[in-house]
Amino acid sequence: KDEDRRQNQEFTRRVDEMVQELKRLIRERANDYAHQMDEGKERERRMVGDMEALEAENKEIVRALKDEHGEEEALCREISALQVKQREVLEGANQMSGMVARLEMEIERKQKAADEKKRVLEAQAAKNRPELDFFENKMGLAIVAGESKDSLTFVFTLISLSEPLRPFSITVDLSQSDYRVIACKPEIKDVESHVEWLNMSRDIFGFIKRIRKDFVDMYFESA
Repeated sequence: KDEDRRQNQEFTRRVDEMVQELKRLIRERANDYAHQMDEGKERERRMVGDMEALEAENKEIVRALKDEHGEEEALCREISALQVKQREVLEGANQMSGMVARLEMEIERKQKAADEKKRVLEAQAAKNRPELDFFENKMGLAIVAGESKDSLTFVFTLISLSEPLRPFSITVDLSQSDYRVIACKPEIKDVESHVEWLNMSRDIFGFIKRIRKDFVDMYFESA
């Protein structure tokens, strides 16, 4: 019972860690977005100030040149140069507005993806709690953190009759929307077909059952 309780607590702690990590990522992305928005507003404010300064300079030049007869050509050149500069400033402002809009859309997309992944994880944990208890208590399954922070290792025991504690393990990468097997010991010949099935069904416990069955079949074929 103590071991069961410890395993349950460990699993709950890992799920909590995953949820906290998702929350941290969301906060970081929100902070990045706020920082980038502040920078964008500051750049826009500076551009508006530059445009106002250019407009004032333009008016001042026009007044000065009008007072000097015979310099119409120089006046036209100065005005043309200022107009070009104004267009460049306006183009820069438009480009900045487009970048801000694209950034907002990207942050919103990533936020939705993070929320969906969190929802799926929480729903999957609640749905599969009874099956997890069965696998841990009756079939010798242990779920441990993989070598990378976005991976889990499923360790099976109670397969070998002569060595019930002999481990059979598979490590799954969870960093992308599609799962990927990083390691499998001993190696299962057709493991990729199980991964394809998992990515289509999103049924992690169905995947665990299929992998354990292959480990059992492999053991008895080699016995």
